[in-house]
Amino acid sequence: MSRLALVFMLVAATVSAATPKNLASEGRIAEGDIAAPNQFPYHAALQTPDGFTFCGAAIVNQRWVITAGSCAQGKTTSDVVVVVGTSRLDLFGVPRYLVDRIVVHPRYDVNVDANDVAVLRVRRPFIFSESVQPITLGSDNVEAGINAVATGFGRTSISDSTPASYLRYVNVQVITNEECREVFNDYHQERLHDNTVCTRGADGSGICLGDAGGPLVANNILVGIISWGIPCGMGMPDVYARMSAHRAWVLVHTMI
Repeated sequence: MSRLALVFMLVAATVSAATPKNLASEGRIAEGDIAAPNQFPYHAALQTPDGFTFCGAAIVNQRWVITAGSCAQGKTTSDVVVVVGTSRLDLFGVPRYLVDRIVVHPRYDVNVDANDVAVLRVRRPFIFSESVQPITLGSDNVEAGINAVATGFGRTSISDSTPASYLRYVNVQVITNEECREVFNDYHQERLHDNTVCTRGADGSGICLGDAGGPLVANNILVGIISWGIPCGMGMPDVYARMSAHRAWVLVHTMI
């Protein structure tokens, strides 16, 4: 997968075009590996009703998924379909769920990507199986040096014009926010907060356009939600909303 794309393409060095923004509008994992069936049963894709994949998400329980605020901001329930239980979007009959509620974090700030989380409720419960499972929400701050994995259906390179049909994953390592700030210029530093997490992957790997909203998982625990980065696989850190900082808010809004 290439670096999960930002909702807004950051031209040259950030997640937005010319100005860093979220990976939401495009993105897939650059230079990532293709996931095996059932390898990441918690991963969900967000699509338009006509089948265009624009973001990722993670299953919280039988009725809710969590994604990036940038993926849900301005959307109505009729704009989004949740796809689960597959590592291939080109297969016939993949489970698709309509949405009946969207809740964006009340303190989500699109200008600096603060509190970049949202939750979506599906109209009918997910049917849990080997290919559809919830992920445990992280309650502790993830420490630098921890190995994690990010997943997404985003583009595999900045030159791609469409999202991927295959789910891809990239192995990354959590780094400190201080190390992250040293890499980015002043503009991007404003988008790094105590409630964000940064990671680095191998050269050429990372998040890409369309990967926003997808999960960052360490030891089978959700530790982050893909927020923004500089697509795709350009050697820059990728940035996520820190799960432990938003866990209480998510639980309040997703109790069945």
